[in-house]
Amino acid sequence: MLLDPSPKYQRIKPVNLVDRQWPSRTIEHHPTWLSTDLRDGNQAIVKPMSIAQKLALFRILVERGFRQIEVAFPAASETEFGFVRTLIQNQEIPDGVAIQVITPARKDLILRSFEATRGAKHVLMQLYSSTAPVFRDVVYKNTNEDIIRMAAEHTAFARITAIQYSKEYGTEFQLVYAIEGFSQSDMDFVIKVCDAVKNAWDSHGPPTARPIIFNLPASVECGPANHYADQVEYIHKNLPNRDQCILSVHVHNDRGTAVAATEQALLAGAERVEGCLFGNGERTGNVDLVTVALNLYSQGVAPGLDFSRMDELVQFMTQVNGIPVHPRHPYAGELVYTAFSGGHQDGIRKGLHLMENSTVWAVPYLPLDPTDFGRVYEARINSQSGKGGAAYVLEQSLDIYLPRSMQMEVSKAVQLVSDSEGRELPADEICTIFSDLFDFHDSVGRKAVASTTGRVSLQSCEIHEETMDGVIVVDQKPLPFHTTIQSPAVIKTCLQTVNGLGLRFKLLEEEQRSSILGFTSLVHLEIQSKTGSHGNSWWGAGRAKQQPEATLRAAISAVNGLLSGKGIANAGVKC
Repeated sequence: MLLDPSPKYQRIKPVNLVDRQWPSRTIEHHPTWLSTDLRDGNQAIVKPMSIAQKLALFRILVERGFRQIEVAFPAASETEFGFVRTLIQNQEIPDGVAIQVITPARKDLILRSFEATRGAKHVLMQLYSSTAPVFRDVVYKNTNEDIIRMAAEHTAFARITAIQYSKEYGTEFQLVYAIEGFSQSDMDFVIKVCDAVKNAWDSHGPPTARPIIFNLPASVECGPANHYADQVEYIHKNLPNRDQCILSVHVHNDRGTAVAATEQALLAGAERVEGCLFGNGERTGNVDLVTVALNLYSQGVAPGLDFSRMDELVQFMTQVNGIPVHPRHPYAGELVYTAFSGGHQDGIRKGLHLMENSTVWAVPYLPLDPTDFGRVYEARINSQSGKGGAAYVLEQSLDIYLPRSMQMEVSKAVQLVSDSEGRELPADEICTIFSDLFDFHDSVGRKAVASTTGRVSLQSCEIHEETMDGVIVVDQKPLPFHTTIQSPAVIKTCLQTVNGLGLRFKLLEEEQRSSILGFTSLVHLEIQSKTGSHGNSWWGAGRAKQQPEATLRAAISAVNGLLSGKGIANAGVKC
């Protein structure tokens, strides 16, 4: 790597754009989307797709909402040609969907492309030629005059051929002309080429209902995104008969800014976007259409594409491309809706709770609701996680919502295991830690719930209309009880029953919650000395099909915790 790269690499020249407007604009509606996965994407993978795979992908693209799909380079091979014929002959192309094919501006290849597409309803015939000096001088060795002349000649040939094939096969052809190397070209020269193409198309046939599409690709992304936007706006402002054509962009990702360049190009006047799902394509890939579309979605703009079953799409594209989607890939990656950090987990958990009473999405660290795409938020617990992460896991796995002091105790226990063993803890293990820590009593039979192992247990319980009877076992001694079903009375009965242990317990607080899983009760008890001084406190948790039993189980849980030496110290108070 050079200490000074400036002698080897030249800075891109700025566009002479007076009064640029794109920075102050916003995107109000989605562009026309074209997927080039079957052509640009397919040509960039180690093992090109089979006909069956291409057909399956075409159907998925249609299902997901694409109305323009580039399907092949039919002049390149018999396989490409045959796939186009298969689509047409098997009537795979629905009404309202246009297929696009691409061909260099050469008469024999243009004719082959028309042969491939005959009989389709709506075909986008994309011709291309290069205007960039690096291609003009190194690859093609043409002058500017040669480029303009050949562009006009081949466009005229395409128009005459389109008229002929339209008459014979009923196909409607729409011209797409791509300026290869647009982002490395002189903008005034690009305008001359586009003007010559339009004049040639218009002068060799009657007016057409569908306008010419000028494709302005960043064939190689060589400059910053804002520079590309300046180039597009320059064309937008200076192209003759601008209202009679469509500006399209096709951005590669060599600098890693294809999404930004595409979005800024839309602000600058582009109306159509070509790209691939998840950014497949030559070198570093094409712009990722999923990211661009869902960036719009996140701003309240309907993208016109459906990614509601994201995991299915990821799995399919991984299979046909042979390239996995990165776990951190925007919107689609395996870890996108996952939090490891304690601060992130806590913020997300609190935000999700507030969303229960709101329709406007506002959750820290989650710009979009993962359920919109068939995904779920996941809190992964390791040594970096805090109380919020474990609390969220318990909410999702056991439907238990913990107060802050209980969250802190669970977090300490979880981190102790994670730190000592250096690993992530799965949800079942976190549930087990919670159950062991709080001697969780559950008569409903929830997964990962421990049975009572303390000195106090509930042997039987029978609830009547207003009263409850049963047997509490204290140090293996069965003690019958009778109480009313109100929570204070139930807790008082429990504490009176365990008086024989020689300790006094005081109720500090209680929380209750009901759900389809039953009733959950959390009871916070404090242990007191005979003189009435304060000691440590502890929470208990219980669940049952009826609230009085849940409360009793929670009280027993708290008592067992205190008897086993667990406790939250009361600051400033001596036992």
